[in-house]
Amino acid sequence: MLKTFPRTPINLEIKGRTPQEATEEYVKNARVLARLLRRTKHGRLIVVSFKQAAVDRFHELAPKIDLAPGTEGAASWLLSDASPGPRVVAFQVPVTYTTGGATLKVTTRENVARAHTEGYAWQNWVSDEDSDSPATWRPKAYERVLEKHARPASRAG
Repeated sequence: MLKTFPRTPINLEIKGRTPQEATEEYVKNARVLARLLRRTKHGRLIVVSFKQAAVDRFHELAPKIDLAPGTEGAASWLLSDASPGPRVVAFQVPVTYTTGGATLKVTTRENVARAHTEGYAWQNWVSDEDSDSPATWRPKAYERVLEKHARPASRAG
C-alpha cells in the first residue's frame, strides 16, 4: 500500500491482538510495525495507538515517523501544559469521552484552537458515546470552518 500510494496520507493504528487488549500486545505490535516501516520513504504517515506505551516504543524504534499521542499523552496535554510527546503532529481524539460515569467534551473550540496554535492538527473519530450521523460530522459546515483557518505549521522535525 505504501508503494502504491506514495503521496497519500496514511494513518496507521497499533492495535492489540486479543479481547484482553493487554498493553504488552500493543507494544509487541509497535515493535513489528516499526521494523516494517523503519526504512520507508513514505513521508506522510501518522502512527497512533490508544496505548501510549505502544506509541512510545514505536517512536524509540522509528524516530523519524510522525505520531499522534495515545490516550495518556492526549490527556496529559489536554489537562496541563505538558508536551504530548516527541514527533507528535496531530491529535486523533473522540468528540467526547466517558470515564467514571462522566462524559467529557474533548473536541471544544478552545482545545482545537490551542492545538492549531501549537502547530498540531486535530482529527476526530466518533466514539460509542457520539452519534455517527450527518449532525455529528456535517461535511459542508466542516469545510467552511477549515476554509477560514490557516493550516497549522508542522510540528515534525
